[in-house]
Amino acid sequence: MRVVAVVVATFSLLVAVLILLATFINDQRIDQDMGSSTATVTEVTGRRAAVEFDAGGGRHVRPATGVFYPTGLVEGQRVQVEFRRANPDLVRVSGRSWTIAVVPALSVPAVVIPLAGLVYVAASPRVPRKSP
Repeated sequence: MRVVAVVVATFSLLVAVLILLATFINDQRIDQDMGSSTATVTEVTGRRAAVEFDAGGGRHVRPATGVFYPTGLVEGQRVQVEFRRANPDLVRVSGRSWTIAVVPALSVPAVVIPLAGLVYVAASPRVPRKSP
């Protein structure tokens, strides 16, 4: 049980770090080849917001994964977006960056690691004390 606790805690931290790394890399890709446009929010769910925008040259884009950092968007809203011209599916709300993902990404290990620590301690073998 102790091994499971360590594995779960390590995995939750690793996933959080990978999420932050991926958002940072995607932001760098957008920054290196940036286009901008006004997008219309077409759908909002608990995890994503779908947008449509003109990427220039007559290309109308609706990224399958939605827009990065969708917090606070509502259906029908028009927002400025920044996207990678070579791949307009990489799109974020203008003015937002990977730093927005820090709190959500680290919230899971912030809960899992202490719980895994409790499981680890509870599963530790008990050594009986000798009375003098």
